[in-house]
Amino acid sequence: MRDLLVKIALKIGIYRCLVEWINKAKFKIQAHRMKKNGLKMLAEADKVLTGMGLKPFLTYGTILGAYREHGFISYDPDIDLGILAEEAPVDLCERMEKAGFKFYRQIYVEGTKQIAEETYIYDKIHLDIFHYHREEEDLYSIIQRAHETKEWKEANSTDGFPCDRSYVPDTDFERRDFLGLKIYMPVKTDEWLKAIYSDSYMTPIRNWNAKNCITRIIHAKERTYRAYDISETVKSAAKGRHR
Repeated sequence: MRDLLVKIALKIGIYRCLVEWINKAKFKIQAHRMKKNGLKMLAEADKVLTGMGLKPFLTYGTILGAYREHGFISYDPDIDLGILAEEAPVDLCERMEKAGFKFYRQIYVEGTKQIAEETYIYDKIHLDIFHYHREEEDLYSIIQRAHETKEWKEANSTDGFPCDRSYVPDTDFERRDFLGLKIYMPVKTDEWLKAIYSDSYMTPIRNWNAKNCITRIIHAKERTYRAYDISETVKSAAKGRHR
């Protein structure tokens, strides 16, 4: 039934509008949960990831909220953390699950098998962990975009999804106060936010789109795929010892 409805929606040209409407409804529910239990989940995620020897740092909407709003952005539906890909343990997914974070999805790059992003659910709240890769004097994360014409299941089983690279300056990370918690944040926070959201990042824009701003987000040639089964995930290519 689902596949038939998707085909009909694609045929009459309402598929993207329908997906956007469903996502808005989901985000509203998730934002309410974030407001209630987001800080608790962030504290637990920090505890688990630092216990693996990592420095999980705030990124994307969560670092924007911390810097501009001094808290979570009211309509943000999830928590965004970053880790350095070269430090990620090969069994990160399994260890997160053992700690009570239910695996939801992994996004990876075709060919190189670079991990772009992993999503976990804790107390019904989504946690997105972005893997940051090094390139010369920068770090970059990979952002998956919607397929040009196909719905996600068909895209995932055929040619994958387009993606962007979001570049930020390489930096150290330090613990700073966030709503009473000491959480890692990039030392060059201002430069990070300008690279991601442009020089106007201090102005709240609810339906912000990188295409309308000067950022360091560029289209990538790679295609990305999704894994929803933990047994099918790509293992982290950690350098040095595997924790």
